[in-house]
Amino acid sequence: MTRRNQGFSLIELMMAMLITMGIGMIVFQLFQQNEEVFNDQNLVVEMQQTARVTASQISDEIRMAGQGVPVYASTFDTAATEGGAVVLNGSTSSRINVRAGLSGAESNVTTATPVVFTLGTAGTITVNTSSLFSDALGTTSPTDRYVYIWGPVANSAWSWVRAELTLITTGTDTLTLTPRTAGSSGRTAGANATIDDVDDVITFTSAPTISLEEAVAYYLDGTAVKRATATNLDDATSPTWGTGQEIGRNVTGLTFTYYDESNNVITPNTLANRILVGRIDVRVVVQTSDELPSTGARQTYALSSRSIPRNARIR
Repeated sequence: MTRRNQGFSLIELMMAMLITMGIGMIVFQLFQQNEEVFNDQNLVVEMQQTARVTASQISDEIRMAGQGVPVYASTFDTAATEGGAVVLNGSTSSRINVRAGLSGAESNVTTATPVVFTLGTAGTITVNTSSLFSDALGTTSPTDRYVYIWGPVANSAWSWVRAELTLITTGTDTLTLTPRTAGSSGRTAGANATIDDVDDVITFTSAPTISLEEAVAYYLDGTAVKRATATNLDDATSPTWGTGQEIGRNVTGLTFTYYDESNNVITPNTLANRILVGRIDVRVVVQTSDELPSTGARQTYALSSRSIPRNARIR
């Protein structure tokens, strides 16, 4: 008797194909869902990292505000002056301008004491290391750049001078500068015998310290947070700012809130208010760079930080 080999019937083949297709669709759907979750997580992590990096950099430099500014000496002044302000004019709830010695260019004056400066009169002083200033500025013949000089004066007080720096001689560690403004302590009348005038004399009884005046600004430009440094400080009230460099993108909100030492909110629209700033809160709102695949919408993330300028004016 002969046996015939029977194959699969058409119905059996169709059933097998349907089962295979069903399993394949389930696997594909799971893979697609996993890919969406993966892409979602990447976008969210990128957004959160942008917020952390942006807020951290701004907060760190706010904490440095006042570095190299003679805020201690300015407490001996009879009246507040722009030269002793840490928070600069133009600071608002969406932009902050602060003085901060970002390069750390600071040295001791080694000219024999007493060290005497006359406002408006150019002079040359010696310092421990002048190359710190040329390295920070990238030149030995700076223009529209300033230094602060501060130290003890008569009657157990401190004073300061803000001087225009015009020449750096590294071979002899000397700086050529012209004093423009100064604190009221330690001042005596100049040639015209009129105190608080343009030719007043400031006398430091012991070796003062000298530091480079620098300033930094943060602001939101469209959806990018930018950082700019001052390139011209001839106007102490309104420096000229260089081109802003992007430090964070996809940012939808950047807010600065200013507080005095008693935690009262203040508006930095006057010199009197700006010198009272003792704390600055920063809030950054960042958006994902693209729509989340799982929702079809862009997610936002807000991050806040609190910064206390390390060298805020002592009252």
